[in-house]
Amino acid sequence: MDKKYLENQAAMLINSFNTKRFSEVVQKGKVLIKKFPNQLIFYNATALSLSSLGKNYEALGILKLALNLSPKDIFVLNNLGLINSNLNRNKEAREYLEKAISIKENFMDALLNLGNLDLKEGKTESAKKNLNKALEQSNAPNTDVTINMALGNMNQQMGNFKEAKNNYEIVSKIDESNTAADKSISTMHKYLDKDDPHLILMIKKLKKISDDENLKLLYFALGKAYEDIEDYKESFKYLRLGNNIADKKINYNTDDDKKLFLEIKRIFKSSYKDSTTNSKKKIIFILGMPRSGTTLVEQIISDHKKVYGGGELSYMEDTIKKVVGYNAEEGKTLFESFKNVKDFNFKELKIAELEYTEKLKSHDYNEEFITDKAPLNFRWIGFIRLIFPNSKIIHCCRNSMDICYSNFKNSFSGGSLGFCYNMEKLGNYFNMYKDLMTFWNDQLKNEIYNLTYENLINNKEAEVEKLLKFCNLDWDENCLNPHKNKKLVGTASLAQIRSPIYQSSINKWKNVDNELNDLKKIIL
Repeated sequence: MDKKYLENQAAMLINSFNTKRFSEVVQKGKVLIKKFPNQLIFYNATALSLSSLGKNYEALGILKLALNLSPKDIFVLNNLGLINSNLNRNKEAREYLEKAISIKENFMDALLNLGNLDLKEGKTESAKKNLNKALEQSNAPNTDVTINMALGNMNQQMGNFKEAKNNYEIVSKIDESNTAADKSISTMHKYLDKDDPHLILMIKKLKKISDDENLKLLYFALGKAYEDIEDYKESFKYLRLGNNIADKKINYNTDDDKKLFLEIKRIFKSSYKDSTTNSKKKIIFILGMPRSGTTLVEQIISDHKKVYGGGELSYMEDTIKKVVGYNAEEGKTLFESFKNVKDFNFKELKIAELEYTEKLKSHDYNEEFITDKAPLNFRWIGFIRLIFPNSKIIHCCRNSMDICYSNFKNSFSGGSLGFCYNMEKLGNYFNMYKDLMTFWNDQLKNEIYNLTYENLINNKEAEVEKLLKFCNLDWDENCLNPHKNKKLVGTASLAQIRSPIYQSSINKWKNVDNELNDLKKIIL
C-alpha cells in the first residue's frame, strides 16, 4: 500500500474525529491499527474516541500498546495523562504529562492538560504557570479557544471574575458558536434589564446556533439572565428548553438508582456493622442533595485554621466502585455490582481506606482536617463510617422545593446528575434521597449532623458555633466570613459564594410557583 493511501486514511479518520463521529473512528481505527501497526496516529485517534464514548479503560489499553511501540512519543504520553486524569488517577496522569514535557519542554497539549490537573488538585500557582505557558505556544484559533476556556475556568474558580470574563470574551470573539463561554459569563454577571449587551448578544445567537450542546448551554444562560431581571416566565421557558435537551441526551433511568438504594439498605439493614478500619484520618464529609448548601458549609469550615478544603472529590465513589468490582465499560449498572455483596471484611475495608487516602496525597495540605464535599456521598454514609470511623459527617438540608428548583436551573458537567433535567425524575430522586437519609439517621443515630440551610442563613453565628463543635474544632472568627475564603470553588455556587451570606435564595421557587405543580405533587 502506498504512502498516499495511508495519508488519505489518516486524513479521513481525523476528519471523523474532529466532527465528533467517535463510534465511527473507533470502528475504523481498530481496523487501521491491524493494517498499520506502526502508525501511532491510529492508536491516538481511536483511544481519544473511546474516551469520548466513556470507555476510558479500553482507551488506556490501546495507548499502552502504542507506548510499547514508542516509549517517548509525546502525543501518546499526553493522551495517557489526559485519560488517567479523566479516571481520577491523578498520580499516573501527572507522571505521563511531566514525562512528555521533559521530552519537549514547550509541548502545548501537555502543558494544557497539566494545568487542568493542577487546578483539579488545587495547585493554583502551578495551574496558572502551565496554562499561560500553553497559551504562549498556541498559534491557532482552536487552541486559543481551548486554553482561554481553561484559563477562564481557573480564574472563575479563584474568584477572579474580571479576568475570567476577559478569557471568555476572547473565546466568544474567536468562535461565537461556543456558548460554553456565554454560560460561564452568565454565572458571574448580574443582568439589570433587557438592554444588557450580553443578553442582547445571546438572543441574537439563538438564530445562529443549531447543535444541541451549544443550544442547551445558551438556554441555561438565558434562563439565568431573565431570572436576574425578574422575567420569570421567560426564564422558565429557556430553562425548560435547556433541560429537555439534557434529559434526552442523558436518558437517566430512576429505577437504576431506586434499585441501588435498596441494595445499599439491604447491606446495612440487619444492624450497623462494628467492623471498621480503625483509621485515624480526620475527614469532614459534607453531603446532601446538590444545591443544598454544601459549598457554603465547606467554605465556612475550610476557613478554619485547622481545615483544608478538599472540594468536590470523586474519591469515595471511585473507591466504592472498585471494592464492589464495578466497571461501567462492562455495560452493567452499579446496583448489579452490589447484588452479590453481603458484607465487607476488614481486608476489603482496608483496601478502600488505602485507595481513598492515596488519592488524597495529590493535595498539598498540612492542616489536621480535610473536607470532602461531594453531595452524592450521602449514598455512601454507611461505607464512610466503616472506612473512616474517625470522620465527621455533615448532612446539608434545605427546603425541598428550593433544592429541586435550584437543580433544575443549573446545567451540570458530566452525567452523574442526570435526574436534574426532568421534573418527574427530579422529584422521584429527591424522595429516594429523603428515604435513604432517614435510613442512615436511624442506623447511625447521633453520628450525622443535620444542618438546615435556612437556620444557617438566619442565625449564622449560633449555627457556625454548633457546627464547629460537632467537628471538634475550636472557635475561629474567620468562619463567619466564608465569602473571603480564597479556596477554589468549581461548583454552580461559584459566584454566590464570593458574596456575603444572603437570604434572597430562600423560597426562590415561589417565583415560578405555577410552573412547578407537577413537582409539588411528587415531593410535598
